[in-house]
Amino acid sequence: MLKKSLIFLFLLSIVATAKAQEVYNYVLNNATHTVQSPTSGFTQTRIAQFKQTALIYLRKKALETMPEVTDQFLNTQAYYMSEFITLFFDEILKSKKQDSEKKKAKIMLFMDASKSNPLFDDTDTETTDSYILEGNQLTPFSLNTDWPRAYAAAKDNI
Repeated sequence: MLKKSLIFLFLLSIVATAKAQEVYNYVLNNATHTVQSPTSGFTQTRIAQFKQTALIYLRKKALETMPEVTDQFLNTQAYYMSEFITLFFDEILKSKKQDSEKKKAKIMLFMDASKSNPLFDDTDTETTDSYILEGNQLTPFSLNTDWPRAYAAAKDNI
């Protein structure tokens, strides 16, 4: 019985590890599919465009600036980016009944968490802040974001 339990736990850990190595690709593929799908709604497409752009920027910049880019690094960033965006929209939906100043303060909190936690030393703020500068984006965040740190900052300040 103990032997079967150990084998089961070992197999379960292998499956979990295999899945963990695919987070970046999973998020990127889902975003790409949503962007390309004619049945995707406007809001879904705009959010997916941000995810797609942010993940492509992340990989490109990491390959340019880091000696070794691991799957774990990319997966962790992709996971926390998704969590950050989910938390953002959850908080925005919760604040629907609040006055516009409180809603704006929540949006600014997330924008600040994104902008205040850069991942790379990138001076091209026109590109990295393009989703902020346009002013009409559903995801007004910097592409140059350390997503685990930004998520923690947002979570701590809600």
